Amino acid sequence: MSAMHLRRFTLAALIGVLTLGLSSPALQAQTAGPTLQVTRVDSANAPDYTLYVSVVSQEGRAISGLSPNAFTLSDVSTGQPIALQGVQAINGGVAVMIVADLAGLDNTRDFGQINLDNLDALMRQFIGLLQAQSQGQDFLGLIAMRSIGEDKVAVFVPPTNDLAAVAARLPEVRNARVDRLSALFDGVNQALNALTRNADAGVQAALDQRRKIILVFSDGADNKFSDEGIRGDIIRRANQAGVSIFTVQVNQRQPREFTNMKAMAEQTGGAFALFDQSLDRATVDAQVAEVFARVNSQRTQYALSFRLVRPAGTHAAQIRVNTPAGSATQEFRFTSNLQPPRVRLIAPSDGFLLTQATANAADPITIQAEVIFPDGKPRPVTVEFFVNGVSLQKVSTPPYAVEWQPAREDRSVVTKTIPYSLLARATDSYLETVAESSSVRGTLEVAAVPAVPFVPMEAPSPEQWLRQNPGVAAFGCVLSLVVLGLVIALIVLNQRYANQFAVLRANIAKGVQGGLRMVTQRLGINRQPLAELKVISGPMTGASLPIAAESVWVGRDPTQCEVVLLSDPYVSGRHFQITRDPTTQQFFITDGGASNGTRLNRTPLQPQVRVPLPPDAEIEAGMTRMIFQVGRKTQRLNP
Repeated sequence: MSAMHLRRFTLAALIGVLTLGLSSPALQAQTAGPTLQVTRVDSANAPDYTLYVSVVSQEGRAISGLSPNAFTLSDVSTGQPIALQGVQAINGGVAVMIVADLAGLDNTRDFGQINLDNLDALMRQFIGLLQAQSQGQDFLGLIAMRSIGEDKVAVFVPPTNDLAAVAARLPEVRNARVDRLSALFDGVNQALNALTRNADAGVQAALDQRRKIILVFSDGADNKFSDEGIRGDIIRRANQAGVSIFTVQVNQRQPREFTNMKAMAEQTGGAFALFDQSLDRATVDAQVAEVFARVNSQRTQYALSFRLVRPAGTHAAQIRVNTPAGSATQEFRFTSNLQPPRVRLIAPSDGFLLTQATANAADPITIQAEVIFPDGKPRPVTVEFFVNGVSLQKVSTPPYAVEWQPAREDRSVVTKTIPYSLLARATDSYLETVAESSSVRGTLEVAAVPAVPFVPMEAPSPEQWLRQNPGVAAFGCVLSLVVLGLVIALIVLNQRYANQFAVLRANIAKGVQGGLRMVTQRLGINRQPLAELKVISGPMTGASLPIAAESVWVGRDPTQCEVVLLSDPYVSGRHFQITRDPTTQQFFITDGGASNGTRLNRTPLQPQVRVPLPPDAEIEAGMTRMIFQVGRKTQRLNP
């Protein structure tokens, strides 16, 4: 045996083993059950998706009438089930390429007609069936092979949804010049390319959304390729692309050719029919009608709607179908373009200014936010507004706006500004993400209380006073006469009892002097004051107020304070306290929580916080400004 013959024998043996393996019961058991094909996933309305699937029995007929309970979905990444919102049977259409193998049919007869005439009648019958139920959903193409030479294609119509245009090309098939050499497998390969590698991207997308089918009319012979090798390649390509091959064998001449047509149909989920006068015409017509019906049935698809929130990207899920004929699963991918929303404050503008000119709070303003959806999918969002980091209010429906009333501020003699920072946070109901706006900053200006002017009262004239107070005038006159009488009596008595009065006066003077000394010592009046407050502005301008003890209160209430500012209405009852450390001799000042506050060298003091008080410091309380001086002397009350 030559080396060439040995290689051919080895190849034939290998093909035989592969063929036997493909037809083994074990493999058939693995592939038993329906075919589940995902035709497309509509992600335009994510997170609401629509999944389109077809379920085809092992005999090549679409399984119709499945209930929603027949389908289950699960998330591949988490393994969790995905709830189906609805399942609906629809006309998804089919994409069919007709392959007409003209060689071998010319000048051969079946049922009294040349088989090219029979071929023309069969193709018209099939196209008519599609047109009756297409509803504009079907795509149809045609390729007619006439030889194995260079000019092997007689007619080629790429897949189109204009079925009438394809039917109009059938006369060209009937009238084509035909050689005697068959190019069956070449035609099926070109049909596979037309369905899976279409140059028009839009057409290819439409084809991928439909069940792809090749309908072959041939005598089953191929004069160019070995049957087993090329047939195995075609079956493999068809299964990988989800293409089912349906065959109608016209004019059976040899068992080998019969095997080619039947094997392509059975191993790709298609169906086979024999158009040959070896069978009676009724049987032939029934077989062909069944093949056409199975092709036509595959337009039935199921639209499954589900909701699944996922961030932008590609994700995987799995669908499972349970039918009386068995179960099948298929993994599919879907895309999401969901992106977190953005939020920004559109009112008020940055640098806003509010004014409180009276004792009432400033006028309210509107805070408004705008939510932007980069993915173009508006959806429920909750916007929370913050003022100086404190939550103000949440709004869940547009327009996202709230009214804000600034707090009423106490006014002092000094104009003050209070800073505010506004912020918005948006929580996405889909992705549950939180987006934060940029801060908008502004101020509230609180106007100072105007000073109360001092208006001196005009004294009444003596005549006016007498008219206004006659009783007091009369009492004064009587009292004057009594005093005058007493003075005269004293003068008289002094002259009469001069010596006795001299001794009495000396004793009284001594007692009074001792009493005054005791009182001044108790009160510290005759001691050097520790410090004093020199009033430089306000109703008591020019007054010097001594600080005579280690701790004194300064305020408007004389019952609570050692140093009293009676004439200033904006000074609290106990306004501030001055203390001295007996060890370090350091003075301190403490604001007692006064309504209008206390300022030391123009700086507001925090309530109840003791602050060092340096000499010559300026203290402001209400409308009164004072200079704190240490070691000043005041006039003694006793000599």
